[in-house]
Amino acid sequence: MRRLFSLLVTVATLLLVSAPLAPAQGTYAQIDVPGATYTAGVGVDTAGDIVGVYGGTSGNQDGFLFSGGTYTTIAYPGSPITRLFGINDLGEIVGDASIPNTGFLYDLQSQTFTTINRPGASFTYPFAINNTGAVAGQLGKGASFLGFELVGSQYKIISPPRTSTSYVFGITASGALFGVAGTKNATFNFSFSQGKYSQFSIPNAPGAIVNGVNPAGTALVGYYNPSSGVTAGFIYQNKAITTLQFPGSNFTQAYGINAAGEVVGVFVDAEDGYHGFTWTPPAPAEKK
Repeated sequence: MRRLFSLLVTVATLLLVSAPLAPAQGTYAQIDVPGATYTAGVGVDTAGDIVGVYGGTSGNQDGFLFSGGTYTTIAYPGSPITRLFGINDLGEIVGDASIPNTGFLYDLQSQTFTTINRPGASFTYPFAINNTGAVAGQLGKGASFLGFELVGSQYKIISPPRTSTSYVFGITASGALFGVAGTKNATFNFSFSQGKYSQFSIPNAPGAIVNGVNPAGTALVGYYNPSSGVTAGFIYQNKAITTLQFPGSNFTQAYGINAAGEVVGVFVDAEDGYHGFTWTPPAPAEKK
């Protein structure tokens, strides 16, 4: 749970065991940074600008911004690993770097990095940012991995009672938080709003893990295993689940969703290659 892309690599062994699911209605598009060995889309803003991470032939990982049909590399100075996780509508991007375990906010307008590191934490990984500038993610505190929220200069630990680990992947416009927490025996999704934790599951998707939320807090995205050897992304909204499976793939995970319902994530092809993707809902769904 500490490193997002490490999680993707770990579950790759589930691939290509059974036939893929039929893709949901809507439009899928593949995202590949030119020359990259792999690409993963993670965050998306209202305008459809996408951030994520890609691998180069040198073995480095760099962040990317895909905007207006153009890919732009964003790399933390001096770091062999830079990963971008979230972007808001003001051009503020959050991510992390490996020199060492440095969280940051990158401002597109000024092209500057601001460090995000909770004092005393062994690492601070910011995963999401909303339009007020509130940031959420995971940090290390002793032997524990805990979710956090950063508002201004104030850090708040976000960890449901009696859990051993937690992280926050999504934050709404109003500041409601969504994440995943674990005990010794189970892992579950949770929300935190107005000082209250709520545990929840996704109906008809046993074991589903939530990775993101739209700004209004009305749609959740993530992944689950609908059958042996198949990992599928999903959108949950209006008390209904829509399964997302990139055509021809047995492994799809959804990570981000914007106000228009555009989803970003990662899929694996038949040759075990990792690619980013977008899914745009059909016109009637956009009007819901």
